[in-house]
Amino acid sequence: MSRIVTALLFAGALLLTGASPAFAQQSVSGVVTDATTGDPLPGVNIVVQGTTTGTVTNLDGEYGLTVPGPEAVLVFSYVGYTTFETVVGPRTELDVALAEDAALIDEIVVVGYGSQRRGDVTSSVATVDVDDANVGSVTNADDLIQGRVAGVQVTPNNGEPGGGASIKIRGGTSIAASNEPLYVIDGVPIDNNSSAPGGLEAGGAGAAPDRNPLNLLNPNDIESISVLKDASATAIYGSRGANGVVLITTKDGVQGRVSVDYEGRTSVASAANTVELLSGNEYRNFVNEQITAGNLPASAADNLGDDNTDFLDAILRSAVSQQHNISFASGTATSQYRASVSYLNQEGIITSSGLERITARLNADTQMLDGRVRLGLNLTTALTEDDYVFYEGTGGFEGGLLTNVFDFNPTRPLRTEDGDFFETGSNSVRNPLGLAEEIADDGRTTRTLGNAYLEIDLIDGLTGRVSLGGDRSTGRRAIYFPLSNPVGEASGGGLAAQRDLQRSTINFFGTLNYTNTFAERNNISLLGGYEFNEFDNESIGIQSQGFVTDETSSYVIGSGSIVSGSSFDQTGTFSFREKNRLISFFSRANYNYDEKYYLSASVRYDGSSRFGADNKWALFPAFSAAWRVSNEVFMDNVDFISDLRLRGGFGIVGNQEIPNTLSLAILEPNSDFRAILGDEIQTGFALRQLANPDLRWEEKQEFTIGLDYGFIDERIVGSIEFYRNDTEDLLLEITVPQPAPVATFVDNVGSVRNTGLDLALDYYAIEKADMNLQLGLVFNTNVNEILDLGGQDQIFTGSVSGRGQSGQQALLLTPGEPFPVFFGPEFLRVNEAGDQVFNDYDADGNLIGETTEPDAGDRQIIGDPRPDFSYGFRAQFDYKQFGISAFIRGEQGRELFNNTALVFGNKSALPNTNVIASALDTPDAINEEARFSSRWIEDASFIRLDNITLEYRPDIARYAPFVRNTRVFLSVDNVFTITPYDGFDPEVNTNAQIGLIPATGIDYTNYPVARTFTLGVNLGF
Repeated sequence: MSRIVTALLFAGALLLTGASPAFAQQSVSGVVTDATTGDPLPGVNIVVQGTTTGTVTNLDGEYGLTVPGPEAVLVFSYVGYTTFETVVGPRTELDVALAEDAALIDEIVVVGYGSQRRGDVTSSVATVDVDDANVGSVTNADDLIQGRVAGVQVTPNNGEPGGGASIKIRGGTSIAASNEPLYVIDGVPIDNNSSAPGGLEAGGAGAAPDRNPLNLLNPNDIESISVLKDASATAIYGSRGANGVVLITTKDGVQGRVSVDYEGRTSVASAANTVELLSGNEYRNFVNEQITAGNLPASAADNLGDDNTDFLDAILRSAVSQQHNISFASGTATSQYRASVSYLNQEGIITSSGLERITARLNADTQMLDGRVRLGLNLTTALTEDDYVFYEGTGGFEGGLLTNVFDFNPTRPLRTEDGDFFETGSNSVRNPLGLAEEIADDGRTTRTLGNAYLEIDLIDGLTGRVSLGGDRSTGRRAIYFPLSNPVGEASGGGLAAQRDLQRSTINFFGTLNYTNTFAERNNISLLGGYEFNEFDNESIGIQSQGFVTDETSSYVIGSGSIVSGSSFDQTGTFSFREKNRLISFFSRANYNYDEKYYLSASVRYDGSSRFGADNKWALFPAFSAAWRVSNEVFMDNVDFISDLRLRGGFGIVGNQEIPNTLSLAILEPNSDFRAILGDEIQTGFALRQLANPDLRWEEKQEFTIGLDYGFIDERIVGSIEFYRNDTEDLLLEITVPQPAPVATFVDNVGSVRNTGLDLALDYYAIEKADMNLQLGLVFNTNVNEILDLGGQDQIFTGSVSGRGQSGQQALLLTPGEPFPVFFGPEFLRVNEAGDQVFNDYDADGNLIGETTEPDAGDRQIIGDPRPDFSYGFRAQFDYKQFGISAFIRGEQGRELFNNTALVFGNKSALPNTNVIASALDTPDAINEEARFSSRWIEDASFIRLDNITLEYRPDIARYAPFVRNTRVFLSVDNVFTITPYDGFDPEVNTNAQIGLIPATGIDYTNYPVARTFTLGVNLGF
């Protein structure tokens, strides 16, 4: 329509002026560049639509052309890029940025110790579109992966800024060892352990869980993310590849003029969901009603005040955050560099919590001797300052910040008339706002990661590479409980601690890589290498109490009384240092014939100091194959199939992510063993742990078969994969026959199996010059089963928190069932007397009168914290200068133990503490105590609109030629969640493990998850 109107107006103007069309011609010129890099594109074809008039760009991407008039339509086309059409209009200068056509480019995929064309990969490797994922309030690399890779489950521990997450690739492959993947940044494997020191426990509560190990990395510096999912892909990493590998590559410099990119984001966040507690009026009315009914003594009214305080609302806030990123990139034909600086200031939605981070990064590379020698440097450093709140996911009757929010009497004021925090006088219930604002808990972490490499083309096809990398972090945490705070007061007048933690890793590897094509259709690639890793950790902590003033805080810690402690559990005053080494030899061979038939094999030989003297070395082989069916002659006439590959692989990998000293005999001071030396009594030592010289790796064997497909000229692309993996020689704690100096020791016993299906699909629904629509879907399902526990029938974990729950465990490990399952009494109903009734599972009649608490024989499997399946759906629609994207995630069949509801969802807590408002709707008697059962196992299935983003890309370059590109966007994270779960959020993971056995699927007073609105701008110069 616009063209018709333009033509009519043009014709009318000609009639009015009597002008001839020949005199209406106009000249137009400009520059054509790459939309991603900004580099000029030489040889671009430019044609006036419907004519033979045209030209091509020169070496600098410049062109000039005479067109019939403003109604002319120019068509820009270039091999490997999408065709672009535009009406000239009144413009005489017209610059165009062409986007790469993903369907025409054979994508390069990063794999272990190298890269391959996507079409040559025979194992299970998934990639993340970083530009597509980096929207909204993304603060670390985990956010880029969540819900975007089939078979990868990312579960945040909580909503705290900088908080960690549990990441599992194709299910949990271990029980006692780590299930987290190996992260490799620019070729350097990093230490997954938190660089921030642990918090101080006081009165049964401690600080927040570990921080995210990827907090050091600015997401805007990330170029690509590859996820190696199956053993045939990860076996090249041997003993560290059992849980998958995440390869992160950062952005390099560019050839050409200096380019400057800036991105700024401002965000406002608030709690996406809250739990409704009794208001002061509801609390008073209920207590008075129970007194009148004779269910509570008259003295219960003594605890009632006249206020109506919402203590949850008091600690929550609208959190304002800002993020600024600026990068500089340039280079010549032989040398390029990129430098960036980023600043993030993220407030938490709980007052006095937040994170501040500064990162700086430099990537540089150069070539010499006609490009045969290449040198490179990748370096990043990050300074992170954490403002913690006195929060934890587990605890006894005293608990942490959120526990006291639920506990505190809402009829009491937040502050006294003097402005001080109102306290009950009981150390078991503390003013939550006072805990947040009075307790000083600050952490500072500095982490530097980098590597330098030298690459030489020795002869045609043979390249040698050596790389030296390091990962160094130092963390300090200072904590102080003032004299006025109940925690500090209970400690004899103030409580302080300082803790330092240092971690360092040295990584060296050297490789030889040979590639060649012979007899025209035979292509080979051979890799051989050696790698050395050394890990060094040390920590020191000091704790003191009994201060006379708050003025010195934790900085003059010696003015109090030093608290003794133990290095084994890192409490009180302690210090320790430990080191371990990993030495490896590896090789890989890839072969393909005529790009139809592919074979790949790898082997790694690892030696680790962590394992027993008799089992320090192990071999990890893998092989895979693929058949590109679409390249066969019989597929020539099947036009709708553009790509079809069948592949399969098998591999064996290990898991060495265990404590350093599990194979060694360990002594510790023991007061039961004393001796008189001279005139003094000396404390002796006793065995804490038996030596196990036979301790060896956990070993995972995995088989995968997959189908990659592309239909309708790659408009529809994706993959389907089926896998099964068995983990054997699990590291478990077993009972030692007595009498013996210790009760248990760790040995290789047991096995676990995972079976599943991964599906990925991308559909380029619309591809036009001014309009595009892309849809994407990932789906996965995983079935987990414990095959053997080394002769043990049951192992329990998952401590239940709250009053009266000491000694309770919520999770069971048993052969024939998933790892783990919820195990406890089956709740049936509440009878007329207000008592809970449970299933007499063992039919022993112990539920006499339906009021007796069930015995051990009445416990049974009552739920599964693992989802039946999970999925992610994304959509991107662009029309001219506007765009809108949406991302949806979900899990189905997942169950959670709502430990918060167990403790605060029944009336028995009244009138001493508050309860969840829904507790008043239950028929339970007021004296009916909370009991762990299936009643508190809830369906936590959910579907979440994770992000929606609106963007506008104005053509500012028309008026300001120095501006390369502009983008303004408005984004909303965690828009809404549909779930039957009654807690803050269905995606949480409280750390409630017992011993070496982790727990999953437990929610207890977790830090709430935020809904975040972000306004941002991208500018390129």
